[in-house]
Amino acid sequence: MRFGRHVPWPGWLGPLGLGLFLLVQLGGEGPAGRAGLVWLALLASGLGLVVVALRRVTPTSVMAVEVLAAALVVDWVNSTSGALRDLELYLQAGREFLAGGAVYRQVPLSLADTSREAYPYLYPPPTLPFFGFLATLPYPIVAALWLGVSILAVVLLLRWLGLSWRWTLVAFLWPPIEQGIFVGNIVVPSAMLLALAPRAGSLLALGPLAKPQNGVLLLWLVRRRAWRALGRGLLLLVVISAATLPLAGPARWEQWVGGLLAYAESAGRRPGLYGIALDRWLPMAAFFGVAIGVTLLALMGSRRHLLQRLSLASVVTSPSLWSHGFIFAIPAFLDLPDPWFWLVAGLLCGGPAPGPQLALAITVGSWLVAGAAGRRIPQRPGGASIRRARPGRAPVTGTSA
Repeated sequence: MRFGRHVPWPGWLGPLGLGLFLLVQLGGEGPAGRAGLVWLALLASGLGLVVVALRRVTPTSVMAVEVLAAALVVDWVNSTSGALRDLELYLQAGREFLAGGAVYRQVPLSLADTSREAYPYLYPPPTLPFFGFLATLPYPIVAALWLGVSILAVVLLLRWLGLSWRWTLVAFLWPPIEQGIFVGNIVVPSAMLLALAPRAGSLLALGPLAKPQNGVLLLWLVRRRAWRALGRGLLLLVVISAATLPLAGPARWEQWVGGLLAYAESAGRRPGLYGIALDRWLPMAAFFGVAIGVTLLALMGSRRHLLQRLSLASVVTSPSLWSHGFIFAIPAFLDLPDPWFWLVAGLLCGGPAPGPQLALAITVGSWLVAGAAGRRIPQRPGGASIRRARPGRAPVTGTSA
């Protein structure tokens, strides 16, 4: 067995630092605080498999095992209850819509409102007829359809980015993906828009119906001067809004705005409603400054990697962010060279702070370092390569929009 003797000793600082971070972050989690011990056991088992399979250990392979072990632990801790809870929230809004009830909460949440039933519905009125229709179907059918579309969206996204089938399946263990599918959040199926963008860029205009920050991705069409695609997308959005207006009613739009304002006031009282978004810790002016700065920095890069960078900018600009929101950052993360990719993936397995914020800072910072990002399909030594070379095809560049 070889311990990567060709690797300079500083190269081992990556797995050492990531390992200590994950041990500290996971140490007190899980039933009876055993998550740290479970992670150590999985890490030891995984490294044993690496030694048997590869007969050598490198910094990259160690970091890969650290991340996979942490992903299993986080999935175990966070997936014991509340399956498809976000989907149930959407269906409840659909039922209220069909009954003519008040879908959008107009008063802020009080400190006593802690149940999932009190959580407000925040999506725009054109989504209500869709969820109203789903609410009329038997729940098992809706759940199966939602899970199927979510899994398909992840597969399309990861395969479009160049992952092999083996690593595509493994990626389902990564907490942002696993949690998004587990809770049934709309961010997962909407990630399909990223994969379809090079062939049907006009569909990006539908993104804001799911998450308003997805509107940042329309700048990809603007920068590429794909005016026809942008026009078709905006026209499609107008048609959908107009077609659903007789069903949802014009008053719903006013109620929706009121609901957003009430939620913003609720978040001011209860910062936890921001999730792990940057505006939870930054003053609003500073948050807007960071969001605008990152978006402009993304636009200043080469067109070849513009969509990846704007996908990350959409995460940075999110006013409310949870783990599954980082699915939209995957294209930018996969642009990172080793060991930074595994470091960022591991930071997102270590709780709400400071891991996710460091992951964003590292990825954005890589844009400023020549050669630190934009490597389409880097070769990952030590058996930790998660992508396959695809000669003649650039997985994130499309000529049609």
